[in-house]
Amino acid sequence: MDRARIIKTACVYTGIIFGAGFASGQEHLTFFLRYGRIGIIGIMVASVLIALCGWAVMDICVQRKIGNYREFMAIVFGSRLGALLDIITGAFIFVIFSAMLAATGALGYEAAGLPFSLGVVLAALLCFVVLLFDMRGMVQINTVVSPILVFGALFLGLYAIFGSAQPAFAGQITDNWATSAVVYASYNLIPAIAVLAAMPNLVTTRKVAKYGGILGGVFLGIIGVILAFALLSNIGLIEGMQLPMLALAQNYGNLIANFYIIVLFLAIFTTAVTNAFSLTEWLSARINASKLKLKIGILILGIAAAHVGFSNIVTHAYTFFGFLGLFIMFSILIYWVLGLKRKEG
Repeated sequence: MDRARIIKTACVYTGIIFGAGFASGQEHLTFFLRYGRIGIIGIMVASVLIALCGWAVMDICVQRKIGNYREFMAIVFGSRLGALLDIITGAFIFVIFSAMLAATGALGYEAAGLPFSLGVVLAALLCFVVLLFDMRGMVQINTVVSPILVFGALFLGLYAIFGSAQPAFAGQITDNWATSAVVYASYNLIPAIAVLAAMPNLVTTRKVAKYGGILGGVFLGIIGVILAFALLSNIGLIEGMQLPMLALAQNYGNLIANFYIIVLFLAIFTTAVTNAFSLTEWLSARINASKLKLKIGILILGIAAAHVGFSNIVTHAYTFFGFLGLFIMFSILIYWVLGLKRKEG
């Protein structure tokens, strides 16, 4: 039973982070590969932090019998500071959801020449269908789709490495790679907390919390490094593209390109659904309205916000919230470590 829960937990955790920014390669360029070959180490550092933070959040929830995000923030940060950070988190979850809708529009445009707005609306409607099933729908979609994402990303990454157009490790080494890696991990943790804290029925033991978090981080680390090698090996093909991995796939023919279009769409879709679910739960605890009305409102606002553009959201909003998330991430890790020490003492 624990083994099944661990795998499901790892799949959900992977699905939260493995969104359009990751699968498209845009996050790789923004946070890692701009620093050249040292960015590979940055990906490894970020993956370790993601694994530790996921483990920490779920372990705290199990020990303290926490069943929702609001309660988690109040226990770790106190009622006043927790409330402030709570608002920041809600805003960022909305930003990520909007980014996923924008990514769908960009994908439809770059892959098939479809109007940007059409892709955004279609993604929102599909999200709405899954949201009708609440937590069960969110867990099931991540459990089914995450293995497909892992396989698809690994396939294209390895294929591109062995068929590279340019030498690997292109680019210049700079001194900011470590900060960028930590910021990347911190902004990913913000929406992840909202989901991980709301899974008491899945994460039932400390063993599930530990290995679910670690396995999710390992998955992301392996895939991230392979994608980084693939992008660095073909840097001339993907510079200036909103969806670099798609541009890379298109270089290898229609079959591989169409395959990766499906992978990208699934990555976008799972992250959009996860964040829309999180935002619905976040709002329902604060606004006296039915969840159905909240879901409709979230989708309408997300469609409007998505027209800012995918790469603009990743480059500016993600980095901004990433620095805000640094305090949240390290506070959680310190709280967790001190709690473990008290327990052992």
